[in-house]
Amino acid sequence: MSIKTDILSSSQSGMSDVIWDKDLLTVPWACAGLGIKPSEIRILTALAFFWQGRLVGSLLFHDGYAGRDVWWTIYTIDKHWCQRRFLRTIFRVAFEDFHFRRIGIIVRADNKKSLSLVRRLGFVEEGRFRQIEDDGTDCLVFSMLKNENQFV
Repeated sequence: MSIKTDILSSSQSGMSDVIWDKDLLTVPWACAGLGIKPSEIRILTALAFFWQGRLVGSLLFHDGYAGRDVWWTIYTIDKHWCQRRFLRTIFRVAFEDFHFRRIGIIVRADNKKSLSLVRRLGFVEEGRFRQIEDDGTDCLVFSMLKNENQFV
């Protein structure tokens, strides 16, 4: 079975939706797109983004701290994943379904589109990892607390 078929078996509509990837089928796909190995991060769960029946992204929840905090890694191949109804879903899952207090995101300092997006979503810059990438690029660390969320 394909990733789409396996994941869509749990979806009602399947056309444009955020679907819980309970079997973590999008993890290898997302990690390959990001250039990381799935074994490099401890995945808690994942959500898959579909637009017009096509897999366009995956949100990986990983490496939480004491059951209160979680890191997000997002891989997408289409900007349509970032719709208000999708955003409401992913923040609801994090803050209401899993009861996380804080979401963290790390963004390459040279990734202007992602930096703009996380700031528009309301994430707050907390710091910088200097020369953390293999090519010497810095990464910025952002977080959002539950009470700062504008989507739920």
